[in-house]
Amino acid sequence: MRRVDADEIDDLRAWLTVVVSRLCLDQLRSARVRREGYVGPWLPEPLVSWPGGDTAGAGGGVDGPRAASGGFGAAAAMAATERFAGSGGGADGQVDPPDRVTLAESVSMAMMVVLEALSPAERTAFVLHDVFGYDFAEIAEATGRTQAAARQLASRARRHVRDGSVRFEPDPGLRRRVADAFLAAAAGGDLAGLTALLDPDVIVRSDGGGLARAARRPITGADRAARFIVGIIEKGLADAGPRAWTRPVEVNGEPGFAYHDGTALRTIASLHIVDGRITEINIVVNPDKLRHLAPDPSPREADGGGGAGQSMRPGQSMRRSSLR
Repeated sequence: MRRVDADEIDDLRAWLTVVVSRLCLDQLRSARVRREGYVGPWLPEPLVSWPGGDTAGAGGGVDGPRAASGGFGAAAAMAATERFAGSGGGADGQVDPPDRVTLAESVSMAMMVVLEALSPAERTAFVLHDVFGYDFAEIAEATGRTQAAARQLASRARRHVRDGSVRFEPDPGLRRRVADAFLAAAAGGDLAGLTALLDPDVIVRSDGGGLARAARRPITGADRAARFIVGIIEKGLADAGPRAWTRPVEVNGEPGFAYHDGTALRTIASLHIVDGRITEINIVVNPDKLRHLAPDPSPREADGGGGAGQSMRPGQSMRRSSLR
């Protein structure tokens, strides 16, 4: 604002829309260039809800050359959160169950991955029109295109999102039971039990960004995925020993887990569940993408005897959960 004569701005909202949108477009384009040289699969920064309702991170807040910002994906996530938790929610600002399902679909890690497939201009048009409700005249000015071109961008983005959208398990209780059974089987090294929870075509993405150990390519198939998950838990136990513990969390509206080495957060993992089976496992271990997360508000006691965290030592506090 200091570089502009305020008297020359007739419509502050429109001016800010243009300026912020063009800054975001530049950021998206530079992020895309960085991701072309990114090591391994790329995932958005996670939006984590700790037990007790505290929410940390919004898909952004990461800087530095290695951090590929969520950009408008983060904006969409936060807009959806505010939309359903604000005036669109139930009494006292609480989110009604049907709206909670819609919110979880909107900000899920799977949906963020779909949004990342859009071009920067498509994502700008989609978020400004479908999320924030801007008209195409404003979008045209923000993107430097005609209104007809802006309308085409939004339409094309909407089609990509619809084609790439994923099915979603609406029952939060079932999602959590599947997630608890997954962690129990994985921590206990129960390959058969773990495989039974996975969709035959499950895909595992692990994002280390070259800064942490992670698979360089997505892993597909229940058997390979199960062996990979058991392997990384065994590696974590070997490295951290009794300091290793996990806590169930929500990650972008879906069940997931936070893995700690003592007081240090090392991993955020989310599970996408459909019809009682896990279809996607997204694991973020890139420390740059975990820095923005606030500390766990109720960490496990240092001696391992308290708090809500669970030891990763097989047979200690990891009993297999029933899905019935």
